[in-house]
Amino acid sequence: MAKRVLGRGLSNLLPGESGIQIQSNPDYQELSIADVVPSPTQPRKQFDQEEIKKLAQTLHTVGLIEPIVVRRVKDKYEIISGERRFRACKLAGFKKIPAVLKQVDDLRALEMALIENIQREDLNPIEEARSYEIWMQKTGDKPSDLADRLGKDRTTITNLTRLLKLPDEIQTLLEKKTLSAGQARPLLAIADRKAALRLAARIQSENWSARRVEDEVAKIQGPETRKITIDAPRKDPNLKSLESRIRTKLGAKTELSHKKNGAGKLTIYYGNLSDLDRILHAMGIKL
Repeated sequence: MAKRVLGRGLSNLLPGESGIQIQSNPDYQELSIADVVPSPTQPRKQFDQEEIKKLAQTLHTVGLIEPIVVRRVKDKYEIISGERRFRACKLAGFKKIPAVLKQVDDLRALEMALIENIQREDLNPIEEARSYEIWMQKTGDKPSDLADRLGKDRTTITNLTRLLKLPDEIQTLLEKKTLSAGQARPLLAIADRKAALRLAARIQSENWSARRVEDEVAKIQGPETRKITIDAPRKDPNLKSLESRIRTKLGAKTELSHKKNGAGKLTIYYGNLSDLDRILHAMGIKL
């Protein structure tokens, strides 16, 4: 049986593109804004308050052209898409809000919200990662399954979800978009939380490139690594930099040694079979 693709775009969410088409749809209705509530699984958590204020001002002039999409949950209407419009309507003092009512379960509602936000590119890296994490927890899907459904590369989804292992403070910087995913990803290799936070602050203030972050991470040793290498000869800086780049690329602890005769050893560590599968995929090896 062919695998179902996740969503078919915004045409599933809205009945039409113009106000006239929307009004002719039997699902369209005006709801009391007091009966509408945000979804607890809404992927998007960060809203620009200035944008909402500007939208609220516009609503006083032209009204809300595009309705929100909701579903009935007990005695309330839970938002599937359109929370920004909902917030602007509340700020503008609206008592009612136009809405399209969909009869869908929890999973389908999450699917629709996820598709809408990804298509509109509204999510920051952490919001997108949490969306994928919630989806996989609810469905039991693996990153490869979700990648097939979304038409994305599996590595992209895996790299994003790994960002959720970063300290909360660094995740907040990603949510505020003052730190990019490329700048933050190398910090996963730092075992010392305080060291990671200090480095994140420098990256943010000095706007380092991802490559510079990789090089700097190579200089920082976590407590475990320091204990192992305390009596070892000092490693060549170029070798350390290469080791750091391999570690960042694979998202795994690595050790690289090189002898004068040209021989050497590259050791890659993994935590479990799932982690090994992820590393092999990053290396382009398919089982």
